Formats: sequence, C-alpha cells, structure tokens
Amino acid sequence: MKFVHEIHAKIQCIKNIDVLEMTSQSDPAHEIVPRLWLGNKNAASDGDWLREHGITVVFNCTKDWPFHPDVKRQYRVPVHDNLQADEIQNLEDWAPEIMYKLIAEYNRGETILVHCHAGMQRSAAVIAMFLITKQGMAADQAMAYIRSKRQIAFFPAANFEKAIRGWERRWTMSKKQ
Repeated sequence: MKFVHEIHAKIQCIKNIDVLEMTSQSDPAHEIVPRLWLGNKNAASDGDWLREHGITVVFNCTKDWPFHPDVKRQYRVPVHDNLQADEIQNLEDWAPEIMYKLIAEYNRGETILVHCHAGMQRSAAVIAMFLITKQGMAADQAMAYIRSKRQIAFFPAANFEKAIRGWERRWTMSKKQ
C-alpha cells in the first residue's frame, strides 16, 4: 500500500509541474472583472504588458518580489504560499486592510493587477475576497468564477480557502451589525 501512495504522490507532482509549465506559457494575467486583473510575476515585471493593459495599481502578494518602477501605486500583501497555518491566518488577518485599499482603488476607477508568483493561489485568494466584498458572492461562487476566468487559479485546490472562508464570515457578520 505504501508503494501505491508513493506512486500517487509522484503522479500528483508531475501534474503540478505540468500546470506550472502551462502557466509560464499561457497568459500572464486574466481580467476577472473590468479593470481587475489576476496574474503572475511575469505580468507584474513586464512594463509593456502593464502599459498595454493600462495597469495603474499593483497589489503584490509576495514577501519579496520587486515592484515594476512604472507603476506608482503599489501595495504589498506579505504572504508566503507554503501551506503553513500561520501564513494562511496571516492572509485572513490582512484581509480588512487589503479589501479597504483594493476597493478604494477600484472605486477610484483605477485598473489593478493583483499578482503573486504564479497567479494561482495568494492573488486568487485576494480576488476571491474582493468578489465576496464588492460583488456579494459567496466564497464557493467567487472561487468558481475566478477559475472560469483563469483556469490555473486554485490548482489543484485553494491553498488559502480557510482565509477566504474566514473573510467571508467576518464580512457577513460586519454587514449584520
């Protein structure tokens, strides 16, 4: 039985590598709703791409990836995608401030890129929180909608699902008060 589990783990690893290769060859970002883009580090680093898409604000969901100097409005969401409980909680703890700033920029009419390394987990979680807050979606609905726009989002599963659901609970409770 141990052998079967090892084979299954190796197959999953190969699938993950295939998806990561696919992300490097596919679009660096996808527009989730008008003026709100979900992308990877390649989109964030490409001045031509940023200009072509009118990006005026960047939310960088990494602890250390540099900002492109052409974008003057920059926000860092300092989270690692290492599946550690403290990092997942960190994103949930940052959610009120992230949503306040993201929605303020969006309401000002800015065109925004939210990115992480691959545009699959951290940044997708922030976009899901935005859809919960701004569009009134439920967490499941928000994650499915994002996947419909960017197929690699949350692959193979939502690493920050607990943070997304935690934000959904907090947001729902705050509206009742």
